[in-house]
Amino acid sequence: MQAWCWRCLFVAIVVAVPALSGRASAQEEGGLLQDIRREIGAVFADEDVCDRYVERFDRAGSSGSALLLGYHGAVRMARGRHAFDPLSRLVHFNGGKSMLEKAIAHDLTNAELRFLRLSIQVNVPPIVGYDANKTEDLALVERKLKDVKDPALKDRITRFIATNRANGKL
Repeated sequence: MQAWCWRCLFVAIVVAVPALSGRASAQEEGGLLQDIRREIGAVFADEDVCDRYVERFDRAGSSGSALLLGYHGAVRMARGRHAFDPLSRLVHFNGGKSMLEKAIAHDLTNAELRFLRLSIQVNVPPIVGYDANKTEDLALVERKLKDVKDPALKDRITRFIATNRANGKL
């Protein structure tokens, strides 16, 4: 009788522990997503903030969702901005661009991913040649803006579009 109880306990642990660790991973991913949404501008402006997010994405990964993959790509692109030599800049930028494009290919109508790409395309130097999707991204973001649930994100998108239209970038 006791052996059977130990076996039951063992089975319960074997089944429960991976399930609990999966929940923790989902919570970590959710926290990472909330944090990077709030600090994406700082990632491009501040090398220390960027390095912190590079480490967080390296630990957490980004295979959980297209949105995480897109932000992971944006962080890599930002890493290129902070690199010293031109070759490193290009390697980081192109690696991040590939990740962002893959994320968008997985979720073509995601307004947040399209806004992320739009904001990068508006702000990178023209010599990089990453501006082919500005018009279509802007159209999709404006069309889907009403569906954005996060009020802070909706406000950021609205202000970004207004500011960049006023500056002639859109």
